[in-house]
Amino acid sequence: MRSPGVDGRAAVPTPPRRFGVLLAVGLSCLLLACGGQGIDPPERAPVRPQIDAAAPAPFVAPAEPNHIELRSGAGMTYLSSALHPDPLWRDGQRLDPVDERPVWWAESGMPGSASTQTAVVVGHNYSRREAPFRALRVVEPGDRVLLRTPSGVLEYAVETVGPLPKGSLLGEHELRAPVAGRLILANCDVRDGEPTDDNFVVVAQLVGR
Repeated sequence: MRSPGVDGRAAVPTPPRRFGVLLAVGLSCLLLACGGQGIDPPERAPVRPQIDAAAPAPFVAPAEPNHIELRSGAGMTYLSSALHPDPLWRDGQRLDPVDERPVWWAESGMPGSASTQTAVVVGHNYSRREAPFRALRVVEPGDRVLLRTPSGVLEYAVETVGPLPKGSLLGEHELRAPVAGRLILANCDVRDGEPTDDNFVVVAQLVGR
């Protein structure tokens, strides 16, 4: 693992509670740079929220998520995106979302108030065109992640953010054990306009757990 991470922030640590899913995203997901002009770095600019600020509900039964939002600790929404309606399954040693929308990895835990597993949402990132999960680069500890499901809304508090070398979780890695109420967001990292050999990973914990 890398420590410290980008901009002095701690990289994804070896936490006392381990998230356990074989996180094959990044392992070799196809997140290729496209031709054309580069795009500006992601920023924490406000966007219109699509999830009711009165949420989350006190109890949410397990269900596939259909929308995700990232909010600052002060409540400003800087990412709001629908999730792809079809969950993602691994293709050999690769996770390759079908379009730019983030998507729930079906081999991970299903989000819910009483979930005992880690839920994983992955998304593409590019150096030459936009994709919602470019915003992972500006997530900060203390931010909130909201997942909307047909059962209700779940709120997670961001604990750590940072790069993780691609492929590091294919073997016997201590971060593969399940953790109740944990959410992992991941993309293929782009730094200074160029793809890297890392994934950028956000680790969040269900509020109230």
